[in-house]
Amino acid sequence: MEAAERAEEAGREKEAGNDAYRKLCLKTAVHHYTRGALLDPSDISFLTNRAAAFLLMGKYRDCVRDFDEAVERGRELRADNKLIARALSRKAEAMLKLAGCAEDYAPAIRALQQSLAEHYSEETLAKLVEAESARKELEEQERLDQEAADHHRERGNEFFKQKKYHEAAMHYTQAMKLNPKDPRVFSNRAQCHINLGALPQGLEDAEKCVELDPTFLKGYVRKAKVQFLMENYEIALATYIEGLRCDPNNLEVLDGLRRCAACIKRANGGDIELEDLKEMLSFQGTVGSEGGMRFRNAMEQAAIFKKEASDERLRRIESERMARTMEEYLSGVQRELEGLKKQQEEVTEKLRKANQDNEHLQCQLSESRRQNDWLLSEHDHLLHERNRAVREVEELRQKKRPGFGYIDAL
Repeated sequence: MEAAERAEEAGREKEAGNDAYRKLCLKTAVHHYTRGALLDPSDISFLTNRAAAFLLMGKYRDCVRDFDEAVERGRELRADNKLIARALSRKAEAMLKLAGCAEDYAPAIRALQQSLAEHYSEETLAKLVEAESARKELEEQERLDQEAADHHRERGNEFFKQKKYHEAAMHYTQAMKLNPKDPRVFSNRAQCHINLGALPQGLEDAEKCVELDPTFLKGYVRKAKVQFLMENYEIALATYIEGLRCDPNNLEVLDGLRRCAACIKRANGGDIELEDLKEMLSFQGTVGSEGGMRFRNAMEQAAIFKKEASDERLRRIESERMARTMEEYLSGVQRELEGLKKQQEEVTEKLRKANQDNEHLQCQLSESRRQNDWLLSEHDHLLHERNRAVREVEELRQKKRPGFGYIDAL
C-alpha cells in the first residue's frame, strides 16, 4: 500500500474511531484507533484517543501505557507541546484512579508537573492542586490508621506474652484492618494460630506475611514451623532454605534445617536418597552454578559409594559422608547468599541516589522552562515597545521636515 493510501485509510479509521467513541462504543473505538496507529505511526493522536477510551473503560494501566508511548513518540517527532502536555495530564488522571495510598499519588503529581512544564494550563494546575491536597489528606488518615494499628499490635504483643493467644489474635486482626500491609501482624497472628493448634490458619497468615515482604525472615520461620508440625518435612526444609536468603547465619533457620533433615532421615529408614536431596536442596538459581556443580559431584560420589557398600558399617560411613556434604554445601550457600545480599544493598543504594538525582533534575527542568516562558513573554513585550518607539520617532521626523504642513505662496 502506498504512503498516500495508508494515510487516507488511517484517516478513515480515525473518523470511525471518533464516531464510535462519541457513541460510547469504546471497544469498537479502540479497534479503529489501533488499526489507525499501525497505518500511521507518526500520528500520536491515535494513541492518545485510544488511551482516552481505555480511561473510560476503567483500563487504567493500558491507558497509562498508551499515554507514555504517546509522550515518548511525540517528543521524538517534535510534536506540539500542547499535545504532549495534554497526554501527561490525562495520564495523571489514570494514575490517580490507580492510587491506593498516599505514596501512589507521587507519580501522578509528577506527571502533572511535567505537563505544566510542557505547556501551562489552568485546568492542569487545578488538577495538581487537587491531587496534592488529596495526598495530604490521605497521608494524615494513613498516619492516624497507623497509630491505631500500632496500638492494637502492641496490645496483641502484651496478651501474647501472657499466653492469652485468643485475645492477642483479636488485636492483631484489628491491626490488620487498619494496616493490611504490615507483615509483622500476620507473622504474630500466625504464631498465635500455631500455639492454639490452628495450623491451616497459621499457614495462611505466614504465607501472607511472606507475600507482603519476601525479606521478612519471621514469615519464613512461621511458615516452615507450620509445615514441620504438619509433618511436611521436605516442604518445610525448602521454606527454611528460602529463609536463608534473608539471613544466612540465623540460628533458628539453621536449627530448623537440621531438624527437618533428621526427620526426613528417620522417615526414610535412616537414609536420604540422592535424588531426594537434590530436590530438597534445589535453589532454582539462588546459588551459583559452581556451587551447584560441587554439590552434584559430591552427591554422585556418595551414590557410587553407597552402591558399593556391602555391610552396615559402610552404610553408616556413607550416611555420615552425605551429612557432611550437606553441611558443607549449606555453608557454601550461606557465603554466597551473604555476597548476594551485599550486592543487593549496593544496587538498592545506587537506585535510591539515582531516583533522587532524577527528581532534582526534573525540578530544575521545570524551573528552566518556567523561566524560559517568562523571558519569551518579556521579549515580546520589549519588541512591542521598541516598534512603538520607532513609529513615534518616524512621526517626529515627518513633522520636522522643511515645508511640512505649509502651502507655498503663489
